[in-house]
Amino acid sequence: MVTRKDVAQKAGVSPSTVSRVINKNGYVALEVRERIEAAIAELNYIPNRAAQNLRTRSYKQIACISPSISNSFFSEMFMGIEGMAIEYGYSLSLYNITKKKHPYIKQVLEGPYDGIILLGSQELTMVEDILEITKKMPLVTYWDRIERMDIPLKAQIPHVYIDLKKVMRQSVEYLITNGHKEIVFLGHYYNEESNSNPRYKGYEMAMKEHRLPIKDYYKIFIEMYEDKLTTGYDAIKMLLDRGYYFTAVAASNDLLAAGAIRAIIESGKKVPQDVSVIGVDNIELAKIVTPTLTTMNIPKKEIGRMLVQQLMDQIQNESTMAKSIEVEVRLKERESVKNLIIS
Repeated sequence: MVTRKDVAQKAGVSPSTVSRVINKNGYVALEVRERIEAAIAELNYIPNRAAQNLRTRSYKQIACISPSISNSFFSEMFMGIEGMAIEYGYSLSLYNITKKKHPYIKQVLEGPYDGIILLGSQELTMVEDILEITKKMPLVTYWDRIERMDIPLKAQIPHVYIDLKKVMRQSVEYLITNGHKEIVFLGHYYNEESNSNPRYKGYEMAMKEHRLPIKDYYKIFIEMYEDKLTTGYDAIKMLLDRGYYFTAVAASNDLLAAGAIRAIIESGKKVPQDVSVIGVDNIELAKIVTPTLTTMNIPKKEIGRMLVQQLMDQIQNESTMAKSIEVEVRLKERESVKNLIIS
């Protein structure tokens, strides 16, 4: 059976562009439109309206549920979601989850939405039965705790994910290859029984593989949703005020890392000459702090675009995207890490 993806390949465009032509939503240049129409005719493609007919109406609206719009990690991801949604001719409603549980899912299911994008697997605990929701409305999610995923969820719900244990391991190994042995972990609280923090597990794995001790004061845990500039500042300032020695800070995100840099500099030390700092996420702030922050780059806007494409596959009964997509994360070297190895 000819699919929309086949038409896109034939015409040399993206499936979303083909969708805009078929659904008459959004601008498409005349030459591109004619190329797509020619490909449709040549392949004898007939748009599958079955999925659309299952619902009595199409609202052309998507609900996006995010754990923290104040964190630029998610706001940058939302920008990618918004851009791709507009390409498909959809508008967005954004819901922000905080520490307290709110009946957002119930509101969304009762509201004028064609599908849901859920950012952050931690927030799935707020949903009584997420698989039941998928029976009522198309849903995709960004997973950041892949190891804790229940197998039925992993198998059935389209998702984009980051292996945060692997990311943090790479981050700490970069510090170690630069000669650092006294490395502080700065991130979310770790509960050994629930294995709830893949970033700490990645840190721990790298340290143990290189047979480096993890002293008690190396483990700086913060509460969930408190990964902010001021939290990173306060945590590292406390270590410095008490006279603890360390040569590097491995922060679980860039906001904590930037706060750590501020605390180190205010203490009279220099970054990276006295203490190196590395982050994770590569948000805009990482480029403008002084010194600029070495970090692990997570392509947030691209993730947002992928999520919309996965959701459109469900809404339009297409199969242009894989149901499970792991996004690769790469090191972004800047100025905040010193090489301690004397060549």
